[in-house]
Amino acid sequence: MKKVAITLLLITLISCSTSNEIDESIETVETIQESTVTTLETEDNTPNESTTTSVIESFNFDKEKMSPFTGIELPPELWLKRPRRVLAFKIDNNINSRPQSGIQEADAVFEILVEGGMTRFLAFFYDKVSTYLGPIRSARPTDPTIVRPYGGILVVSGATEGLVPQIRELGVPVLQEQPAPSMFRTTDRKAPHNLYGDTELVRQVIDSKGMTFNPPPGSVYRFGNNQDNWLEGAARVIIKYSEFTTIVWKLDGDQYSRFIIDGYSENKNEAEAHNFVTRDGYTDILKSETVVIIQGPLYVDEATTLPSVLTVGVGPVFIFNNGNYIEGTWRRSDIDQPFELFDNNQNQISVPPSTQWVHILPLSGEVTWSQS
Repeated sequence: MKKVAITLLLITLISCSTSNEIDESIETVETIQESTVTTLETEDNTPNESTTTSVIESFNFDKEKMSPFTGIELPPELWLKRPRRVLAFKIDNNINSRPQSGIQEADAVFEILVEGGMTRFLAFFYDKVSTYLGPIRSARPTDPTIVRPYGGILVVSGATEGLVPQIRELGVPVLQEQPAPSMFRTTDRKAPHNLYGDTELVRQVIDSKGMTFNPPPGSVYRFGNNQDNWLEGAARVIIKYSEFTTIVWKLDGDQYSRFIIDGYSENKNEAEAHNFVTRDGYTDILKSETVVIIQGPLYVDEATTLPSVLTVGVGPVFIFNNGNYIEGTWRRSDIDQPFELFDNNQNQISVPPSTQWVHILPLSGEVTWSQS
């Protein structure tokens, strides 16, 4: 078993209430990240020129017909619905929220650390739809840095006082809890774990608010079919966020099935199947063809005192697909840009077109994998 355990880096960022102070906070973050990039490049880790071509050139990525979140060409009944906004729903992952609904239908899922050592999801919906998605929860400081490159709208139940203006200051629209039928509370669970939504009805709300138009988003990272330098031996992947949350992905055919070790559960030392449930009661295990792990420094957002992960700069990346894997480095110059992924020889990585589950993991987290 190969193990990567990287020491926690804690960065405290100062967030302020006025627009000028917010701008200063953003500049502080960028200064830290530029310093990190410079350090790497002095070691002659500059990406090879031959690998810096755009996704469109290298993979014939067609913004009109392909999914920016999977790299897969879509059937006409999906892409003919465009132009439309990317929606990013904040989904609960508390023990009382499982099994969730609708995330199995998302274009892609990002998983992010929150308080208490737990995680929450950003479920992206662009071409796909869900009539029963949830539980929807409140925003966290890392969210806008993930949503921004895709021109998305962050859909949440609410947010800690002061956070919504901070998110909007970063250029990300926020849609909070709406009355039925676009969002609704169920009676089978207790609040706050019972807010659900219908993605297409939420789109109607967005249309009514004049928030419809946005240029087609670029791809989340480079997609392609060249995996010649990938290695075998990753049938099981273990991702430890904290003492309370560990995710296990087990290869089943050509997809990874998801299990969770929850420190708040009665069976806190056992990996339990992480299932979804549909509105009519059908349940099955969550799966993804590709698992991506992006590690960044942990910091505490001073305005909210909430843990967050820095997603601009550089850091380790691990990618798993069909039992194969590759290690490398992610780079991102600012929150307007998507992630660029490079292998250890500084060649740009091509991620197989497939369903994607992306973990935003603190540097204090651990990633291990094995063949069995």
